[in-house]
Amino acid sequence: MADPEKDETVIAPGINIRFDPKLVSELKADHVQLISLFNEISTITAQRDNQLLNRQLGKFGSTLQGHILKENVRFYVYLKSSLQEDEDNLFIMQGFSQEMQQIGRSVTDFLHKYTNIAQWDGAQWTVFDRDLKEIGAVLRKRFESEEKTLYPLYLSPDN
Repeated sequence: MADPEKDETVIAPGINIRFDPKLVSELKADHVQLISLFNEISTITAQRDNQLLNRQLGKFGSTLQGHILKENVRFYVYLKSSLQEDEDNLFIMQGFSQEMQQIGRSVTDFLHKYTNIAQWDGAQWTVFDRDLKEIGAVLRKRFESEEKTLYPLYLSPDN
């Protein structure tokens, strides 16, 4: 590991993020995968199989966390730097970032709540069905707005 006191070229983590022409495609592919996993959760819910549901919720949560991490580290850091001279789009990007943090917390709370139920009853399934629909609507709307408004801001320095 480099010693910052001896090496003047050491760069703080996350500062040297370069444009990745494949990143937006990767993020959109994540959206497709997340919607697919979400649809599987809906199917499992109809079957009332709580063990399978727990596994699928865990898989969904891990995939969503990976997506959010990718956005936070590779996408938002680059955009923040590249939009410094564009206050309007920087403001839009910051709004998206803050909103995603809130959505991420809500989904994490949802996953934690429903992966820790030992014995499900009819009332829990009813509340889960409602919460699942709400989370699904929020995520679908979010993915759509990212792809329509946010991702087009990610431009090569050559553009």
